[in-house]
Amino acid sequence: MDKMDLLEYLQAYHKTEDEAISAYELGELFNLDKRGVRLVVTDLRANGFTVCSSNAGYWYSEDEADVSKTIRRLQAQINGTQRAVDGMRGSL
Repeated sequence: MDKMDLLEYLQAYHKTEDEAISAYELGELFNLDKRGVRLVVTDLRANGFTVCSSNAGYWYSEDEADVSKTIRRLQAQINGTQRAVDGMRGSL
């Protein structure tokens, strides 16, 4: 599967949070498991494509508010993971 196929699909059919698609549904369409979908999305984001996400699923947006909301969500995940790492290091 070419990651650009998934990107083009989001750009064509899922442009707002109201039109978001779940990782499960994307996986069904592109023959990926949910982890595979997350890896493709991470790669697209790392290459500057604004694939947004929320509990509703994934969508492609160039709206600054959507992108900022996704960045805040990702940063919160990083912070939570860092707290877990720090806690485990403290146990050593």
